[in-house]
Amino acid sequence: MPDPGRSILFRDQQNLELAEEAREMSLAFADSAYLRWISGEEDPHKAWEMYFDRTQRQVRTLLDGLLATFPPEDRDKALELAGSVEAFCLPSDAVESRVFENPGSATGFLIGVSPLAVQLSAEIAWGMNIAHPYLPEDLPDGWEAATMHAQESLALILSRYVRAMERLGEAPVPMSMVVLAMQKSRGPDGGPSSCYDAALAFALTHELAHIRNGDLLPTRHRQAAALIPEHMASVLDISAEESEELTADAATFTACFNFMLTVGSLAPDNPFRDARSPRELLHREAQLMITAWHSARRATEACEAYYTTVSILSDIAFRRGDDDAASRLLTTAMRLPYIQRYVQQVREQVLTKTYGPFMWTEHDAVYRRGYGSWRAFFVGSLLPAVSRDQRAEEPDWLSDWKTPADLAGEPRYLTAVIDEGQRQADAMARELGPDDGQTLAARANLAYIQSQAGDTAGAITALVNLIPDMERVWGADDLNIFPVRHNLAWLLGETGDTAGAVAAFTKLLAAQERVLGPDDPDTLDTRYELAHLRGTTGDMAGAVADFLQLRADHERVLGPEHAATLATRRSLAHWQERLGDTARAAATLAELRSDEVTVFSPDHPGTRAAYEARLEDHTRRLGRGHPDTLTTLWFLAVLRGKDGDAAGAAAAYTELLEHDLGPLGFDEVDLRIIRDNAAHWQRVPGERHQAG
Repeated sequence: MPDPGRSILFRDQQNLELAEEAREMSLAFADSAYLRWISGEEDPHKAWEMYFDRTQRQVRTLLDGLLATFPPEDRDKALELAGSVEAFCLPSDAVESRVFENPGSATGFLIGVSPLAVQLSAEIAWGMNIAHPYLPEDLPDGWEAATMHAQESLALILSRYVRAMERLGEAPVPMSMVVLAMQKSRGPDGGPSSCYDAALAFALTHELAHIRNGDLLPTRHRQAAALIPEHMASVLDISAEESEELTADAATFTACFNFMLTVGSLAPDNPFRDARSPRELLHREAQLMITAWHSARRATEACEAYYTTVSILSDIAFRRGDDDAASRLLTTAMRLPYIQRYVQQVREQVLTKTYGPFMWTEHDAVYRRGYGSWRAFFVGSLLPAVSRDQRAEEPDWLSDWKTPADLAGEPRYLTAVIDEGQRQADAMARELGPDDGQTLAARANLAYIQSQAGDTAGAITALVNLIPDMERVWGADDLNIFPVRHNLAWLLGETGDTAGAVAAFTKLLAAQERVLGPDDPDTLDTRYELAHLRGTTGDMAGAVADFLQLRADHERVLGPEHAATLATRRSLAHWQERLGDTARAAATLAELRSDEVTVFSPDHPGTRAAYEARLEDHTRRLGRGHPDTLTTLWFLAVLRGKDGDAAGAAAAYTELLEHDLGPLGFDEVDLRIIRDNAAHWQRVPGERHQAG
């Protein structure tokens, strides 16, 4: 029979023999019970054919779309990959997506995508999206209660996933919230369908990136620049292999964004897809901006949900006793801090310049932090509280895990980085010459590292010597010199040399206004520093006047929610207060608070109080045994445990046992877990008292 996933864009390049190998591999992984459940067909071979026919169309169409987003200069690479890569959904209980060289006669790679990982990623992305609406000001009154219900529902869904995946073979994975919602809604931008599509795109792109840029290809075929330079990776104890994996992981976000942007802008229902008239072209450009914004948000959510999913699956594999799979999955999950830093950099520095400052705002950053807090809560607190298979010990690799910020702040690493930076700068000066651009950039980087390590005097001396060399080689108005001059001026201010800092910033501002223009964000940033320095010299009235004008310019250029705009407002309020104008300072702070977004999360002090009030309201209106009341009580039990409220957690778990928990999907094993949790928290106060 013809391949149901036959390529359209790359039909002439697709390797049909490899496509047949993908069919055979899919059949080899088939789980008859799972396929009968998901397809509704009793005959196992027919069930597999139905499943493969549907899923193969999805993954091959997606693979074609990803290849089509390659830039023109990489089209040859896309054509090569079209003939050497096949992807398929693993129709089994596999928790890992895997890439491997084809074991058959055809030369190429096979990507097996875990449908459980895709579904759980979509569940988390969409659940977090409705649990934290991105624009709550557009919602009707009462949205807070709806989002709290969504957070509880997501927690229940995740707990059911955990329980189901721990006993695969006994029962199917439950029909998920996102799949049920997809049957009712097809929202183009914020709906569950787009979250599912993004999750599948990210999962497949993640593995494709490792084929294109990772360790499966010979070195001569690798194209991506390293996410972490080799000399930095070595002092951070990151091996060459792991650095390569990080680079491939980072490439996933950009590829996923490009794919969703292309799909959105070329969608058949896009009225401006084939625009011709000037008016239509104008509307098309505006539509492209909106599509790009949604694509960036979706790709970011898919990225964070994917790594959360991987960490959950790692925990499940660990509790199953599969330490090898748990280690592989957790190694991937631990890359998230690096990838998040990369995603923010791309959105701030690349996408913002192309599409506008709304691509990454303080509003967005607040929500990202809220999402991160919930994800950590789900993985760190919820999973242990609902797991059937408890293990007393924790994985060894968890105790030594550190984020990039943790590593970079340690003195031994800073010392090693400085030494390596000096070695590289010296080597470049010898091999390339002291005036080579790479040598000058290495010297600038070394000065920055010195300042981060606390050697402010050494950094200032290095920059004072470096800037004249840069100006002599590149010219005084070269854009690469502006940030170096900014760093020097800022360091002068930090040492108390206010006059020197003002002179340096004033000279820099004149050059930026001439070269970049008065509205460039870097120009505005220099004005911010000068306004602050003006206040520190005692001219508080002048500082207030400068910040008033700067606030207006920031709001006009960057928007009211941008981080720089909010920082300017805070500084304005500070200097108004210092000037003695307390009424205007209070008004500025009130205006600031009205634009700031409060996102409830397990790290927010108001979150637990809000759920306590919700429980009280449910108990009064619905009764103690109502499913909604019990859901909130169960959720609070976990929250209280996270906060260390042993008595409160024990009371909540004990009360749960007084009611019928069947409507929550709990069975006898779940009741045993609740009893164990209640007993645990009842023991904790005594244990702590005894230990003290």
